[in-house]
Amino acid sequence: MTHTDIDAPSLNRLETDHMALLALCLRLEEAADSFETPDAGQDVAALAEELTPFLSAAQDLEETRLFPDFDRHAGSCFGAMLIEQLKAEHRYDRFAAQELSQTLKALMEQRCPLPLATVTAMMRGFAETLRRHLHAETLMIETLLAAKAEGREIFA
Repeated sequence: MTHTDIDAPSLNRLETDHMALLALCLRLEEAADSFETPDAGQDVAALAEELTPFLSAAQDLEETRLFPDFDRHAGSCFGAMLIEQLKAEHRYDRFAAQELSQTLKALMEQRCPLPLATVTAMMRGFAETLRRHLHAETLMIETLLAAKAEGREIFA
């Protein structure tokens, strides 16, 4: 194993990070729904603070450990193209998380110029996009682990 192979502790941490991000997606949707009730936005301040750090932690581990390991075992240029696509999605997700975080903070401080329907659409859209991205990465991890267990290249 080289220094950039993903090991069991890194996989466990990545799985924990992904579960935390999925829970965050659910909380975003619940918070969006709560704007229609008297308990509007109870969790919004916490979500605004957690979005970017949660996302960055998972993405850093993926880009330093998972992606290089996947690329080495891919056996084709398709693996490199897939990794570049996921990295581009990371950049987009980071930007969207920062924008959503700032919007939620402005909303809680009653200085958000956007209609509430726009903010809740942002929350739901971010959650859906992040779930799809996490699903793709989960498939990548499963493919990598299966290929390693069988001693073969991923796309061979």
